[in-house]
Amino acid sequence: MGIFDRFTSTSSESEELLKEIQTLSQDNEILAESYSALARATLEFDEKGWSPINQFTDSGMALADVKQVSRNARRQSASNPILKRGSTLRAGYVFGRGFKMSQSGNPLAPRFQRVIDDAINQQVLFSEAACKKNERSLFTDGNFFVRYDRRNRRFSRIPLDEIAGWATDPDDPEIIRYYLREYEVREPVTDPYNSYLAETVKVWYPLDYVENPVAQINNIRVDRNFVVIDSKVNDESGTLWGLPDSLPALPWTWAYSEYLKDGSKMLKALSGIAWQVKTKSAKGGANISSKLINNKEVAATAVTGADIEMNAMPRNNSIDLDTGQPLAAMAATAMEVPVGALLAGDGASGGGGSQVIDQSTLSSAYARQSSWEYFFVRVLKVIGVPEPSVTFNNIIVDPAYRTVQSLSQAWMTGLFDAEIMQDAIAEQLGIEAPGSVPDGVLIPNNDGSFANTGTTLGSGNPNNVASSQGNSGAGIDDLSDGDNNMRDLQNNPR
Repeated sequence: MGIFDRFTSTSSESEELLKEIQTLSQDNEILAESYSALARATLEFDEKGWSPINQFTDSGMALADVKQVSRNARRQSASNPILKRGSTLRAGYVFGRGFKMSQSGNPLAPRFQRVIDDAINQQVLFSEAACKKNERSLFTDGNFFVRYDRRNRRFSRIPLDEIAGWATDPDDPEIIRYYLREYEVREPVTDPYNSYLAETVKVWYPLDYVENPVAQINNIRVDRNFVVIDSKVNDESGTLWGLPDSLPALPWTWAYSEYLKDGSKMLKALSGIAWQVKTKSAKGGANISSKLINNKEVAATAVTGADIEMNAMPRNNSIDLDTGQPLAAMAATAMEVPVGALLAGDGASGGGGSQVIDQSTLSSAYARQSSWEYFFVRVLKVIGVPEPSVTFNNIIVDPAYRTVQSLSQAWMTGLFDAEIMQDAIAEQLGIEAPGSVPDGVLIPNNDGSFANTGTTLGSGNPNNVASSQGNSGAGIDDLSDGDNNMRDLQNNPR
């Protein structure tokens, strides 16, 4: 006897039990379908090329796997709004306020500044757009390479895909001394089809800290006209390659995107069904269906028979997509950005000056700035700058009025020249051409601020409000300054 044969009785109890079994069977089908969809999404995630995420060895991820992950990360960052937003935020926090370069504490000499101002070098390294682009390269690749041509004093990027090999220090396998670059050189051919000839070129480049580079490695030439400056992030001790900033965020951005897609499908399905009609007969169902279809009026009344039950379906806003925010929070945590800023829910921008940045995000941005400071110091040394230094501007800035107050207090210390203070205050007030510093400006707390009495310093210069001690008057706690009116006012207050 089958399981359903046990419930052939016409009693109401048997019918209710049969309905319960059918409901459980339907729920099981829905649950199985949900697990099937999750499994398909997981398999699809692996098929998209993310399988090397877990392929670590004792020496880190292999170069081929780093390249594969970076290709997919670049593609996802271009199409996935969460990853794109995360990379933009990180680049804005790090480079949104800019940085300064100097030599021995002074501005760069004109011959070095010309290299910085070169149009090609600006596009590659020194402009704000170039800096943010290079930061996004670390977001998707984890490794960044530029080469410097000593002959024309120009920089150019080397894509990660063109790095084909490396040679390490014999005494320290973590220190790479040479990179092998493999790329194609295309030579156009004059013919009706505009075709070209491609030649594969292999060449070794020494890094900037290599002294007296060798002439060749494995019978491949070492081009000593170039040097490479590299930057790696998220690399650990004993590993050779950096890992993309986006790597730990990839599964969570994928899961959040799938959640939103499924929720949107559910909302669309609910919006297409307004009523559920239950009837005991097929004829009753056909009647009510035709009535509902023909009824075009808004807020009309449906009249049904005694054997027909009509229920309103749940409203389409009963699906709360905000319940998926923990997935977005995991993605934000992996990218080290605030979840509110990642979802653009608090008005935060990628300009680096947002006041909603929390301390952990600031610490991450400061750490990345330190990494770039070291990178640009290496760049300046390659150019030939003596004792170079790189300093990033503050990520969080005070309002203009508070900054002017701080500058005024700094001016009172007497530690800064008038020209420096004038430029700083003019920048805060938006004065583009403040002109020259007026004659006779005396720096506070300086020898020039005091009156020259011949023997004594400290009485103050009466012409300098900042340093003048004023007239002590007729006595202690006396408003009088030799004027009878002031004396009378003090003696006879109102």
